[in-house]
Amino acid sequence: MHDLDNRSPRVRWVLFAVATVALAATVVTCKSVTDNVLVPKEAATDAANCVSECAHAANDAKKDEQQRHVQAEHDCDKHDPKCHQDEAARHQAAMDLIEEQRKACQNNCHHQGGGKGGH
Repeated sequence: MHDLDNRSPRVRWVLFAVATVALAATVVTCKSVTDNVLVPKEAATDAANCVSECAHAANDAKKDEQQRHVQAEHDCDKHDPKCHQDEAARHQAAMDLIEEQRKACQNNCHHQGGGKGGH
């Protein structure tokens, strides 16, 4: 057998031409893809809006609860520690419930919009 260097220039040019055509065919068949094919922006935006709405509602509820708590603390008799303890427990339970509701609301946001089927 002959070494590659011993082949005639004509054979090297033919091999080079075949390699070039094969490379060109590969590059031509590649197709760029736009972002909107890969990322459903509308669904992502809907979910983000939903999550944001849940957060705003929870923040509003927390502000309202904080105002109720401050008023209830003022309404307690200064010499009644039981009233303050009960109010602190009630307030913490209310804040925990608001947070649970926020999480449930936001988790539900990720399950919305499943019926759009490729749009």
